[in-house]
Amino acid sequence: MAASAVRGAMALRGNAGRPVAFVRKIPWTAGSSELREHFAQFGHVRKCTVPFDKETGFHRGMGWIQFSSSEELQNALQQDSHVIDGVKLHVQAQRPKILQGDQTSDEEKDF
Repeated sequence: MAASAVRGAMALRGNAGRPVAFVRKIPWTAGSSELREHFAQFGHVRKCTVPFDKETGFHRGMGWIQFSSSEELQNALQQDSHVIDGVKLHVQAQRPKILQGDQTSDEEKDF
């Protein structure tokens, strides 16, 4: 995974348990402002992250939308299709990262 995509995922991973949607198939003509504007119809968008590739200057076609409440996330997920610039987006709830074995979450680490 590209470094910018990792940073985007890490920015929202600290918000475990919060209502986050993972969005794929974002058209190259759209950015975070278009995504934020589209998803604002379902509720307050707290954060919108669309990672860009430093080499190409284009985004990776995926992003994360954090809503203020789970109800707002469910409103977005219940819509049959999301279309931006004529392209149908793939939207799903962000799955929480499952820790395995001896891994610990950031909250459990001593710095």
